[in-house]
Amino acid sequence: MNTRGNTTFRMLSLCAALCLPLSSMAQTISAEDAAFVAATVPVPSPPLSLNEHPQIRADVFRLLGYARGDYTQGDTLIALQVLDSMRSLHDIRRTMLPDGRSVLASINPGQHGAQRAAMLFDPQRKLLALGLVNGHCQAAIGDAAPACLPSTHAVLTLFVPPGAKDESAAPLLVWARQLPAMLAQAAPEQRQSIAVVEYITTRPDQPGWEPRDVPPGFPASLLHLLLPNAELSSSSSGGKRIAPAGLAGLPMRTPTEAAEAGDEPMPDASITLRSYADFHWVLNTYATLAKGAQVQGHDDKVVFTGSDTGGRYTVTLREQGNKDSVFITVASWRGK
Repeated sequence: MNTRGNTTFRMLSLCAALCLPLSSMAQTISAEDAAFVAATVPVPSPPLSLNEHPQIRADVFRLLGYARGDYTQGDTLIALQVLDSMRSLHDIRRTMLPDGRSVLASINPGQHGAQRAAMLFDPQRKLLALGLVNGHCQAAIGDAAPACLPSTHAVLTLFVPPGAKDESAAPLLVWARQLPAMLAQAAPEQRQSIAVVEYITTRPDQPGWEPRDVPPGFPASLLHLLLPNAELSSSSSGGKRIAPAGLAGLPMRTPTEAAEAGDEPMPDASITLRSYADFHWVLNTYATLAKGAQVQGHDDKVVFTGSDTGGRYTVTLREQGNKDSVFITVASWRGK
């Protein structure tokens, strides 16, 4: 589990009220299992998988924010781990509960469903909780594969919003016991089993980066241009990279890149953040944050150019080809 600052959840009510083997509850709610299965139906041929659906993505990030953790991958945004665990287009299941709540779930087909996620909604389609079946995977070192718990000792992690009671996620306990077809066919001694249930209270408003991530020489007057709800992608100071760590100290541009950039001098400091919000939302946000700046560009790239007491600055918004995120680069040139 990543331990950077306050952006992680692990210490926040981890097994606060309950951390029990799921099998120990099976005898008391077997009838509930049968009712859950009877109320579950496949979602026929949706146009998008759950991890690609804009509203689903927004719901997941709204609950989890930009915290990082070790669940299906090591030291990765938890929201992306959840979304990756529901990316199968052909394994989406919806369960309608008698009280109007619903469960929407899918799997990671590359793991045959060993990694899977579910969303619990209220009757008005408000997200109440998220469930993630995972192996508490640690980040890989070198060429080694990520270290994960065996499928026979899987973990069910239940993410609940601040103020919610752990019991509110109860339907996800039942969901987790319903093995996907590929797993159910395994021999009993190899079949996936939920060994532990853990409850995590989320902190969605925690920033995805910390003040120490701001590179040397970055003007304090531009800090308001750094979107809190975004993750750090890279930073530079004095023409050299600061982050990511593997590239620290290297020039920002190769000679070829510098030639293609024309006469534009290197910024004294810059930071690039990555937001998973809608491009137009990010654009409208910066239209307010960089009020008075000149705006150029359209479609998938927009540049704001302005100046303040610290010198000149630009804010460049780029939407990548897969259009699942927006890169935000804030660069500063000190006044001479």
